[in-house]
Amino acid sequence: MSLTINSTSYIDDLDLWQASLSSLPDLDYPNLSYKEQDKGRHFCTDENALNQVKDSFDTSVIDTKISVPYYIHLEIIKNEPGFNLIPHYDNSNMLGVIIINLIDSKTSTEFYNNQNVKIGQAPTSLSKGIMYLNNFDFKHGYNNTTNNNRYIAICIIYKK
Repeated sequence: MSLTINSTSYIDDLDLWQASLSSLPDLDYPNLSYKEQDKGRHFCTDENALNQVKDSFDTSVIDTKISVPYYIHLEIIKNEPGFNLIPHYDNSNMLGVIIINLIDSKTSTEFYNNQNVKIGQAPTSLSKGIMYLNNFDFKHGYNNTTNNNRYIAICIIYKK
């Protein structure tokens, strides 16, 4: 399994890059154990699955974008139809995020300028996604307007 992060900005020369995993662990993501944390957002509780997916996130690739000491935290998340995460900035302890689709999806993370105008959307295909650095150049959000659950791996890169 290999993490790839493109070198070219995905949207308007912002700190956003397309990311992908060459192969995902062979897991039945919809049938893993999840616990609802917020209405419509569920976090995987299967430690074996979490560890398998976390092993896919090669830190030497992350090192090409982040040069300060960091650690990663991985979650597998299920977003139900109707789940909405308003455009926001992440907290200052987060250096960046990588989001990878665990199944094909018709919806994905959306990016907004500082006036809350949508400027783009992350890829929706299986094993594709986005990496972005946490700054105040843009916001991100998500709104599942489909009739299907979305399953993602989210690798949060925190300051040490």
